[in-house]
Amino acid sequence: MLIRKLLRGRRNAAGTDSVRDDTGWESPRTGAQLLATPYRQQLLRAIQESTSLTAPVFGAYVKEPLQRYAERVQLLPASESHHHSYPGGMLDHGLETCVFGLRLRRQHLLPPKESPERQSSTGELWSVAVIYACLLHDIAKVVVDVDIHLRSGRRWCLWEGTIPDQYRVRYLKGRDYFLHAAANPLLCKEVIGNAGLEWLRSQPELFGLVMYAISGHAERSGVIGEIVSQADRASVAKSLGGKVSNIDKAPRESLQSKLKGAIRHIVTEKIRLNEKGAQGFVTAEALWLVTPLVPREIKSYLLSHGIEGVPSNESRLYDEMQSHGLIMENPDGRSVWKCSVEVGEWRTELFMLKVHKSLVWSGDEEPEVFSGSVGAIDVGESCEGCQLARQQRKDQEQGDKPAIPETLESQDDLEASILDIVTGGDEKAAPDMERQPSRNPDEGAEKLAGQASPGQSSSGEEFLAWLRGGLKNHKVLMNDSKALVHAVDGMLLVVSPKVFKRYCQEVSGEEKGWKEVQDSFQKLKLHKKNKDGGSFHKVKVVGPNKKSSTLSGYLVGKDDLMEEGKEVFDNPFIDLIDGKPEE
Repeated sequence: MLIRKLLRGRRNAAGTDSVRDDTGWESPRTGAQLLATPYRQQLLRAIQESTSLTAPVFGAYVKEPLQRYAERVQLLPASESHHHSYPGGMLDHGLETCVFGLRLRRQHLLPPKESPERQSSTGELWSVAVIYACLLHDIAKVVVDVDIHLRSGRRWCLWEGTIPDQYRVRYLKGRDYFLHAAANPLLCKEVIGNAGLEWLRSQPELFGLVMYAISGHAERSGVIGEIVSQADRASVAKSLGGKVSNIDKAPRESLQSKLKGAIRHIVTEKIRLNEKGAQGFVTAEALWLVTPLVPREIKSYLLSHGIEGVPSNESRLYDEMQSHGLIMENPDGRSVWKCSVEVGEWRTELFMLKVHKSLVWSGDEEPEVFSGSVGAIDVGESCEGCQLARQQRKDQEQGDKPAIPETLESQDDLEASILDIVTGGDEKAAPDMERQPSRNPDEGAEKLAGQASPGQSSSGEEFLAWLRGGLKNHKVLMNDSKALVHAVDGMLLVVSPKVFKRYCQEVSGEEKGWKEVQDSFQKLKLHKKNKDGGSFHKVKVVGPNKKSSTLSGYLVGKDDLMEEGKEVFDNPFIDLIDGKPEE
């Protein structure tokens, strides 16, 4: 079956797709030529099989826009060092997102809240709208993130038309990573065409949802935006080698390559450099990253993208990075350096990792060096970071398990993969967990779970603040890949124990103490009781192939976790098993 085999094979290697000459110039190609590779032809067939359009209608309203999209993006990558960062990556990402989007669209009766007759008569237009939104959700990256230089010496902008001559691409320094969403409509007409826009405009509500979805207004994009978001994350997870069931049977890249990509992403997109209070400093010798803040960001990034085999223990993570030559050891042979940082009259001491600059930037892309100074201090036995590392290593010898999120049992079909993408897998909370006292908690657990003194926040309140902030800035995923929160029946299911383990990992670097944090959160009494008076609710997760699993967690009102006025749509894959909660 085509759908089952669709994403098993990787895209063509850059060498077979590229028409680059010996001097590094790419030659432009027609849309038909770009779509002619076996992998892209499979994607095109999957898109066509997911609609009920006649061949002439599909050709005019879908295939031609896909060809125009291909001609615009040519062999540009989708990112510099993140997902699909190879020649042709933007084209592959767009097509993959369309395939995932159409599979997810099957879970919705569209247009919503309309009669069966109207859904039957306009449903295919909504399917085409999903294709358009998926195709255009990232397209402006090739306008605002890169400079395109023609061999003639001219700089080319894609709103001028398709690339007319041999070209090279250079990523812009200091680019705005959110600008592409606002700029996506610039290329909307060129890709969709007049006929497609007129068809969309025949349904004003649908036209609005598509425009909001491609321009970064997630709060107004409704079900179209939800589908695009989930499909985008599925394609990204596939590219990064994340756990997307058996969607891709090709050999995975090593953890070493994932760590490299994560370091590049965090340094170039997430942290501040070379200023007072920054998380990183660039010197003539190396890049210095503050611990444990940056390593925890790296670990969080890998886990959020479904990467397996990430050490849960920070010292093991450092060892992994050191063994692959990603960081330089200090004179004592350890990973963590104690450093003095000075700029002007400001001075502080920090524990840091020393990273090769070439890991993040090529020679002509390096930022200016830090105007102050970073100097190593004699580590010796006083290095708290190293003492912590030694203690963690001792704990490690007693048994370390990789921080691999539990997932649904592997299933050899795309529908099961999407189910795994949306729910993040099956992880259950023990029904009596809330009644079990902690046994012999260690110092870290006591720190997390300690009773709040007057005027202090409890660990439950601190967890709540972390969860609210994470949902607001999308660091905590909802209704999505490896999600910690799902919307169901107008409320939010906070998946336990996964969410508490994730919190403890980010706060303390390890999962110890999560039970105490959970107990403290439960005492806030924000959750709804189930019909038996217990705290945990179970939901049934049902995929397109009717296979199912369960998740457990706390059911909390949306207003307790989300911004006021934030519209949240229920996850169509899950239903409460134990019915409505007690009021």
